[in-house]
Amino acid sequence: MKSKLSDLQKKIKRLETLVDTSLAFSSILDIDELLNLVLQKAELVMEAETSSVFRIDEKKKELYFQIARGKKGKEAKEIRVPMGKGIVGWVAEHGKPLLVPDVTKDPRWYKGVDKKTKFVTRSIIAVPLVSKGKVIGVAEVLNKKGNRFFNDDDLELFTALGNQIAVALENASLYKELDELFLSSIRAIVEAVDAKDPYTRGHSARVVSYALLIGESLNIDKESLKELEISAILHDVGKIGIPDNILGKPGKLTEEEYAFMKRHPEFGAAIIEPISKLRMLIPNILHHHERLDGGGYPSGLKGSEIPVSARIICVADSFDAMTTDRPYRKRKSISAAFTELKQCSNTQFDPEFVEIFIEQYKNKKPLAETEQ
Repeated sequence: MKSKLSDLQKKIKRLETLVDTSLAFSSILDIDELLNLVLQKAELVMEAETSSVFRIDEKKKELYFQIARGKKGKEAKEIRVPMGKGIVGWVAEHGKPLLVPDVTKDPRWYKGVDKKTKFVTRSIIAVPLVSKGKVIGVAEVLNKKGNRFFNDDDLELFTALGNQIAVALENASLYKELDELFLSSIRAIVEAVDAKDPYTRGHSARVVSYALLIGESLNIDKESLKELEISAILHDVGKIGIPDNILGKPGKLTEEEYAFMKRHPEFGAAIIEPISKLRMLIPNILHHHERLDGGGYPSGLKGSEIPVSARIICVADSFDAMTTDRPYRKRKSISAAFTELKQCSNTQFDPEFVEIFIEQYKNKKPLAETEQ
């Protein structure tokens, strides 16, 4: 009776896993986060030591790790397995699942991954990830804990999870394509704004790259990083409402002209406001000309009152303005721009973001090379 009850509880647990992962697929868009969650649940229910998902590189006829869990995951991600090589290569080539209780007794076993990672594989379940009749990858779980063996129930569960993973990967590809189409569309709009003034051509693209140097160093989540990127792309979209005779004036602006120019963050916010998917970015666009000491515009916000992304964009925007020619002055050198950023820290700029930006800029683009 106890044995039957235990079997029933295991089946219920497996069913819960399938339901939980199905719900996760509808709520999580980041594919790596999603796969990590699914594989974590699979390891728990199947009592496996670790797991991974391979994708197929069609051009090179190789498999590479989309995600590799466990202590040796970092080393594993550098490895590529030729199509048809090893157990995962065989599964990818034949489109059939494999349960291998003892890899040392299977002639298909490829030792290259273990040699590279210093991980000892004893047993494997590998299942093909099939989308629209085509194998797009392979998922695997390794080593049943307690020196036990995977069984047919484990294979059945992991095959079902593999079907879900394949759908998630396909959806992620479609989402990525839509995301890239969306970004390219708003870049096209912003490039049209930049093109109104020959002195600012390419400005928004550079501000994006500078802002991401800071954002990527803050270890913020991918969604926040994407919001920073889109905010940086759109930060000057309000200049579409500035007359050309002001935007491209070959000299300093009058007080009236400068007052009108200072309204471009408000114009930008007004342009974004009707787009519900972008509405949460309005504070980043509206406040990218605020100063830490409260002397900025349009609202005179101080310190932490200014949104983090707006403070980041302020540094990136100012650096690009300083290091490009303008109608009323020549560009500063990179060194001089760094000096000004430092001098204006705690008054205009957030000192943490200035420090991060300078360090990351030097690491990514050597100062001597840039000056040259």
